[in-house]
Amino acid sequence: MGHNDHFEEDRPALPAEAGEDTRFGFEPNDEWLKSAKHELLREAMRQWFVTRFWDPANDTPYMSSEEGYIYIHGGPYHAGDELYVRFGGLFPGEVIAAVVEDVESDGICDWAPIHTEPDYDAEFEFEVTARDVPYQFFRQRIDDVRLLAEAELAPRQRQLLRQLLYSHLIAALEAYLADTMSYWLEADQGVFRRFVSNCQKFKEQKLALADIFNRLDGLNEDVDKYIQSIVWHRLDMVVPLLSASIEIGKPEIEPLMKHIIVRHDIVHRSGKTKDGEVVTIDEDQLSELRQNVVAFVAEIEISITHRFPIECI
Repeated sequence: MGHNDHFEEDRPALPAEAGEDTRFGFEPNDEWLKSAKHELLREAMRQWFVTRFWDPANDTPYMSSEEGYIYIHGGPYHAGDELYVRFGGLFPGEVIAAVVEDVESDGICDWAPIHTEPDYDAEFEFEVTARDVPYQFFRQRIDDVRLLAEAELAPRQRQLLRQLLYSHLIAALEAYLADTMSYWLEADQGVFRRFVSNCQKFKEQKLALADIFNRLDGLNEDVDKYIQSIVWHRLDMVVPLLSASIEIGKPEIEPLMKHIIVRHDIVHRSGKTKDGEVVTIDEDQLSELRQNVVAFVAEIEISITHRFPIECI
């Protein structure tokens, strides 16, 4: 769901002359790097890495029999190796080491390449063709979680199942948000325009007058690519953009944030905290998250129905 799936402080915005986005990832301008301020230099190097490599949990098969990921697209890669190869001839080791520490701050040391070549899944990826599809799919997943939570298992397996269901509730929310945004971007030109106008990535781009029509021709594709790169559980970023684009109120995110942090430990540390303690999910916690997610989505659905009455579509 994204290049750098962890909670991070606000990053400095790079100027247009810092480099360019390519199909392989962000490519910094070496001449600009040599005179850049320290924080911008580090951010450009970080973006070079995180637009090429990501957490293997995003797109890499995991086999318990092999006790690890199967790196079908190559890897595992290590931040130190890749950053030193790219920038070692430009900057001293301590500068690069600081960037390595930054990208590994979430505990991820083995990285998979971001797969940019089209494959079967990309060619036939799921498309939202009706306005009620995101919500209906979400409700199906919520019902599945509820039924699976009632399964009779031994204590250890029950705890693992609860962890998986807990993280899947967040995944169901992410899918709903992504599918809802995708549908309305396609269905309503006003939503599309407000999305581009309010999205920081597009707001920062500078454009010469002579390039306007070429840029417009490729804008839909660029928005589609950006939608695929968004980390949809970053509610602090996603909710304001969704709200501004569709012109609905902002549902309260605080009740969900503590759950998203726990979900992070389940997904990225196999159910352990940074201190090595096992994450325990009891029935009440699972039920609380399910209720919070359902209420959050219901508020969005009600707001969208008020904003776009069914008979108007």
